[in-house]
Amino acid sequence: MSPRRVCLVTDELYPFTQGGIGRLVHNFVMDSLRRESSVELHLLFPSTVAVVPSAIEAHFGGGVRAHVAQSRGTWDLRFDEGGVYPPPGAFTDTFQHATSLELMLQLRRLEASGLHFDVIEFPDYLGWAFCTLQEKLLGGAFANTEVVVRLHSTFGIIAQMERQLLTKDNHGQSELERKALLDADRVIAHLPRVADFNHAFYRFPEQWKQKVTCQFPPVALRTDASLRSREWEVPDLLFVSKVQRFKRADLFVRGAATFMRNHPEYTGRAVLDCVMVPGEHLDWVKSLVPADLRPRFVFTGPSKDREALMRRGIVVIPSDYESVNLAAYEASSVGAPLVLNGECVAFAPGSPFVDGVNCYTFDGSVNGLAEAIARAWKSPDLRPVEWTADVPYWETPDPRARRARATTARTPLVSVLITNFNLARYLPEALESIAESTYPEVEIILVDDASTDPFDHAMMERIAVASEDGGSNLRLIRNPVNRGLPASRNIALDAARGEYVLPLDADDCIGPRFIQLAVEALERHREYDVVVPATGYFDSDEALAERRFCDYAMFLGDCPSLGMVANRLSSATSLMRRSLFEHTRYDERLRSYEDWDLYLRLTHAGHRFLVTNAIHFHYRRRGGSMISGVNPRRHLELLNQLHRNLKHPLPAGIQLDPFLLLAVAPEAPPPAPEVKVEVVHRLHGVMDRVNVSLKRLPLLHKALKYAASGLTAGTDGSRPTRYVLADALNKRVRTIASSIR
Repeated sequence: MSPRRVCLVTDELYPFTQGGIGRLVHNFVMDSLRRESSVELHLLFPSTVAVVPSAIEAHFGGGVRAHVAQSRGTWDLRFDEGGVYPPPGAFTDTFQHATSLELMLQLRRLEASGLHFDVIEFPDYLGWAFCTLQEKLLGGAFANTEVVVRLHSTFGIIAQMERQLLTKDNHGQSELERKALLDADRVIAHLPRVADFNHAFYRFPEQWKQKVTCQFPPVALRTDASLRSREWEVPDLLFVSKVQRFKRADLFVRGAATFMRNHPEYTGRAVLDCVMVPGEHLDWVKSLVPADLRPRFVFTGPSKDREALMRRGIVVIPSDYESVNLAAYEASSVGAPLVLNGECVAFAPGSPFVDGVNCYTFDGSVNGLAEAIARAWKSPDLRPVEWTADVPYWETPDPRARRARATTARTPLVSVLITNFNLARYLPEALESIAESTYPEVEIILVDDASTDPFDHAMMERIAVASEDGGSNLRLIRNPVNRGLPASRNIALDAARGEYVLPLDADDCIGPRFIQLAVEALERHREYDVVVPATGYFDSDEALAERRFCDYAMFLGDCPSLGMVANRLSSATSLMRRSLFEHTRYDERLRSYEDWDLYLRLTHAGHRFLVTNAIHFHYRRRGGSMISGVNPRRHLELLNQLHRNLKHPLPAGIQLDPFLLLAVAPEAPPPAPEVKVEVVHRLHGVMDRVNVSLKRLPLLHKALKYAASGLTAGTDGSRPTRYVLADALNKRVRTIASSIR
């Protein structure tokens, strides 16, 4: 039987990089090699990490294979799937989204080369599992691979502990991490309390715990108990963590100074031997040292002989949060007394640490720390910390592991809801994109919102007459008065017969594969209700045909906190279950942001979204669009209305710090330049293309051909209808152009 293949995704690996995650990855590899397990281990690094795969493989004696993701520059039409994956610069939600895509694409390349992984494990930090999970859930790859996220410490948790103001990019990272943990096939926690902490912090539903597996990792290499020694008469107090807010170097300084005040007979030093980043926080920590004690406080970089340093001191770890702290195990193994923050989940009851047996814990306060140091100084002899690393889950396959579910044979009807107001000149491209869809069961509900343009009138009149023949997959509804976009969508919803709906504006286009992949994904995964397409902006029909996008909009789907101040949920177009609208409608009072409002309410109601990695929605950038008229003041007015529409109190787990971003300008694309008359001369070729596509929908083609025939008065009928229609549009645009000169 072939060995199980496991890929660990990381940007840290001891001894090549710093970081606790890298130490754990190193220990997993060494532990696997020591036990001579049958697992074939692979390591995957993002392109931003300067590592040499051959050097890593040599370090582990050929017991592991290393890969580095290929970096991508700007747009490349030759790249995968005809160039529909966005370039790194497209990601304005968070750069980590771009890294997540880079890693997913490299995993796809490896899979395409025949390297199938039974398990792919990501760290929770920075949410890199996001794109791989979306690709699997949407049926694009990794069908028989278990995609796992291991709980270390997410950026979202650390940011709260650091009490720092977040940027928009950081908020995106936090939501990316949340989505990865929520969507993962399996979540690994080092300790039960770590899983409980994450469950409470993110306010995940109770069923989330069902996919959590608790396994203790190989935290340190074993040290023979007979070799444990302590090399001091007067110990130093040691802080060996990084100087970060949540690592609480400030608590160490204050606690050590209080201990020295309470015990003047103690003559040792307080040594901060760790990574120190110059800046305001480090300066503040140094300022906390009382003037008379400054000679006894030593701030130094990481020691070259960490083990010898620990033998000569009492190791104090006052961190507010750790998922596992390797330094504590290393210190205990060489005989150093430990003083630990008992409020930290890594040292809480249920962990290997027991107060008075193998460590001294305190309650997180300055006085509590001073008292615990005194206990360690007066009674230093403790037992070593005892722990047992669990056999990794990937060596004992779980039959319950979530595999890709088979697609059902059902092909439920999809209702495409097209709304039009004076945009009929773009309607052929929108209809063409639907005609090219690979999904067979589609109906089109076209709602004309009392258009005033004569060209639109002529088109709608003839479509209405042709539709009376019956049997058409296009139904026209004409509002007697202008109702606005939200109301028109609600009207289309009332007329829809499909189990799924897809809103589409008359000037936009949908990719040919989107409807099918979205329906199949929602049929497989009933726990999701919306599929969001990544968006590419185009400014001409030629650019669209060549997939030359001038801008992008990338989404995270259900992001309940960031979604309250920035639309990272979806564009106006997505595929949704029709059942969602039994209790939720578009807000007809809104003149813009009606889609943002809808998605935010759905998210806060607990509905979950899937997001495509490839671009499947094509948004026409043009002057005069609704979004182009939203200035900063109007943006805040609309946002206020969105917030008023939400149910209160807000759902548990909403982080309020994104509201600090409310003062930013609205995230609207700049208006497109005015359409030049010369562009219209290309429409004969466009109409040829449209004519071919419409013939794939015979009844629709008949209706539009009949509509266009109404524009042939005064001719002998000898010219093809498509040319007559193009000439009419030419004439209309020239009239408009001459009126504004």
